[in-house]
Parts: sequence; C-alpha cells; structure tokens
Amino acid sequence: MPDAEQVASDHWSDVEAREMRPVPAVRFTGLSKRFGPVLANDNVSFDIGIGQVVGLLGENGAGKSTVMNILAGLYLPDEGVVEIQGHPLRLGSPFASVQAGVGMVHQQFRLVDTLTAFENVSLAIHRRRFLQPATPSPALKKLAGELDFVIAWNQLVRDMTLAHKQQLEIFRILACGARILVLDEPTSVLAPPEAERLFEIVGGIARSGRSVVLISHKLPEIRAVADDVVVMRSGRVVHSGPNIYRDPASDLDALARLIVGNRLPPSQSRTTTSAGPTILRVTGLSVTDPAGFPVVRDVGFEIRRGEVVALVGVTGNGQTELLDAIAGLRPISTGTVEAPRDGKGRKFAYIPAQHIGVALAPGLSVAENAILGRQSRPPFGRWFNRHAVAANVRSATALFGVKARDTDDVGQLSGGNMQRLVLGRELADDPVLIVAAYPTRGLDVASSIEIRNALVSRARTGAAVLFSSEELEESMAIATRILVMHGGRIVAELDPHAVTPEIIGRLMMGGEGGHGDALVA
Repeated sequence: MPDAEQVASDHWSDVEAREMRPVPAVRFTGLSKRFGPVLANDNVSFDIGIGQVVGLLGENGAGKSTVMNILAGLYLPDEGVVEIQGHPLRLGSPFASVQAGVGMVHQQFRLVDTLTAFENVSLAIHRRRFLQPATPSPALKKLAGELDFVIAWNQLVRDMTLAHKQQLEIFRILACGARILVLDEPTSVLAPPEAERLFEIVGGIARSGRSVVLISHKLPEIRAVADDVVVMRSGRVVHSGPNIYRDPASDLDALARLIVGNRLPPSQSRTTTSAGPTILRVTGLSVTDPAGFPVVRDVGFEIRRGEVVALVGVTGNGQTELLDAIAGLRPISTGTVEAPRDGKGRKFAYIPAQHIGVALAPGLSVAENAILGRQSRPPFGRWFNRHAVAANVRSATALFGVKARDTDDVGQLSGGNMQRLVLGRELADDPVLIVAAYPTRGLDVASSIEIRNALVSRARTGAAVLFSSEELEESMAIATRILVMHGGRIVAELDPHAVTPEIIGRLMMGGEGGHGDALVA
C-alpha cells in the first residue's frame, strides 16, 4: 500500500499534467443522456481545440446531434459537464450557450427571405432594438473582410443562391459573437465549387482563433478540412485525435470502419446489364410552382431497363419538382410522361424527397404506413387483413433494417428510419421503374452503401432506376448516365466514365463543361 507521501506526489503530478494541457475551446466530460429507454450519449468526453476544425462523425443515431444540442443548450444531460475555455457552461439554457459564444448553423436556414442581407444580420445583433441602423457599421464590414466573406448587403435573401444564404447565415452567427461554430451537414445543398469556397471560409474562421465543429457523412470532406476527428458509435466516443487521414493516399475505408465497426458492406459498381426497352419517356415537360413561376422547363429524356440514371444539380434547380411530376404528385403545365402505372402489383416505385406528409402519414403506425398505396389491393383488401399487414411490415422493415416496433407512430422515427421504411415499402414488390429523390440524403456511410447497392441490384435484374443525388461521387460510382439540371432545364447528359466532378460541378452552376463534357448521344 503506497504511503501518504507517494499518494500526495501522485496527486500533484496529476494536477500538474492537467494544468500543462492547453485549455480547449470546449471540453465535454462524462456526458450521458437518455430519452426514455434509449441511451443517446454514454459517458461522452472529448475536446474541441481553439482555432481547430473538428470533424464529428458517426452513424445516424450515434449521438452526434445530441452532444451538439447539449452544447447549444437545447438538451439537459443526465450527467456530465461542459466547459467553455475552462469555465463550466450552464446546461439546458440556449441563452447561456449563446452568451458563451456557441452558434449552430442548421440545414434549414433561419433567415427572413423578404429582408436584405444587412437587415438579417442587424436583426440578429440588435434583436431588442426598435430602431435598426440603416447601413452596416465599419466594425461589421471589418469582420466580413477579416473572415473573407463577400456579402451583398442590400440584396434580398430570397434572390440569393443557397450558397450565399448559407454564407450569410454563418456570418450572421459570427457577428453575434460566436467563437464556437457548429455546422450540420453544410455541403448537402452545394455544388463542388461552392463546397470548396465554404471550406476556404471555414479555414479562415479557424485561423481567426474560432473553433468549428463539422458534422458530416462525407469522409473526403473530413479528410480535406478537419484538424481533429471525433468518431461516435452507439452513443460513445470510439476515437478522438488528430486527423491522420489528411494524406490523399490514406485509407478512408479505415475511417469508415471506425464509424460502423465491422458492418461496412462492399460497394457494388454501376450495372453492366445491357439496356433493354424504354420504361420511362419524358417529353417537353414543364412545371410551375404555386405562384406560377416555371421551375421545370421543356425537359425530355428516356430511361431503359437495366439503366441507373442520376439527376444532379444544385438544390433548387428543379430536380424535386421534376421527379414529383413524373410520379404524378405535381401538376404538369405542358408535356407528357409515359411510365408504367400500377395494375396488378406495383410497377412504379417512388421515394420522394419529403417523408412526412408525402411518403408517410404521421399519426399512423409503422405497420399502417408500410401498406400505404396498397391498402385497398390484395392481400390487404377492403377488410384490412391484419395477418397480411403483419407479414408485410416484417418484410418491409427487414429489407433495410428499420429500427422500430410495428406499433410505433411513424412520426416519431428518426429521419434515417423513415427513409429505410419508405425504401422497404416501395421496393418490396420488385417494381420495373424506381424513381428516388435523394435516397441517401442524411444517411451514414453504411446505410448509403446499402441503398446504392439495392438500386444497382434492381437495375441488374431489369428495373429502370432514376435517382437525384447531392453526392457526385455517388452518382459517378453507380450511374450509367448522368443528367445535369440547372435553372429547371437539363443542360447536359454525361457518360460518368468520361467526366470529372469538376466538369459536372461547373455545369451544375450554369457554366461550361469544357472539352471533356462527353455528351451522350
């Protein structure tokens, strides 16, 4: 048994070691959080360094968002401490988090479309002030210059591109004094050149002494941008340390295995099946929004059996409206859509971009949602055959591993489980045409691979697949053709073997593709 002198010596050695460690911008110590029986965070501890970009990775449901919501004061943990530059943060108080310099940029921007850029920033800074200033102050312009933001102060938000809206949202939060910035999937709505510009801004923010947490499922982004990497799995931190994947030659599969353990499925490449007869023919299709503004303009193309066709474009250029019109969910102004319609069995599967209210009915159970669209046909029929319903939900939820009980209200599921349920339901009857709007949006690496493999497998057995995507690497990996949309039009049809992401990115933004466009006849 050690003597008192040895114990005292060990104690002061520990104290000295802690004091020698640099004080981080944020330190999480022993955070645990339960939601009923679910342990969302289990003894979570890690640091966010001052002037560092930290990549926060993990599967859907790994606990990443819960930790960040605790930091933002939206959740009160059951146990644990959060320190901001060595000072305990008052937990469960959004106001205290903002006062401590924490700012979050969500995927849904919190800007007022009818106000200018400056008015949005001013309202955030002077939220309690009745008379707002008319022009940006020198200090505000200086901050924008120091952080390399180019802001059109007098432009209405509604006239901005999504990339400029996002930059304004980030600047608005920084202008309110944020020193710790959390970005949640920030490139999901950006073209590659816009994403590169965003990461230049993120680098400048970090160099200014502020800290950035980047939540992303895109491993190449983390490799390129993050100084440190934190990986969470099943509510726990399984890795925390410097970003050793910065080298382009490093093995990103090793990082993917950290995220999912040993459950990383092998990826299937694009189908090699010869194209068969035409299944979908779109001719001269135009669609307007509720205000009468044209959002799809004179679009035409065909898809054959055995093809996987990717529809790519910056969000807001008509992809969702086009797919909704093909599925019959949106009225067509002019043009025609020739597609197989339901007769005996399902011939046409549609996975819409919006889950609740379009693909799924909140207030109904998982089992009831698993038969939507087929509830009046055999084997369910007008008398609601409960045995058939029970068998169907087992099949639909097993196909992509939905983590829910049959009786759960579908509105309470996570976004990932909603997506898996819709996919399982729509693909259960082996449709000959599959139209999917952003089928892997927001899903972790393993789930994304699983869904891409399912689309490729269906094409290999003779189905025609049309899907929209925000991931150029995904599109180039599995598509037999790529259609690029900009301004509501299809501006290019490309062979994925013969183009680069840079070419596609320029086309997505309305530019020229250069000599390597490789247009498909």
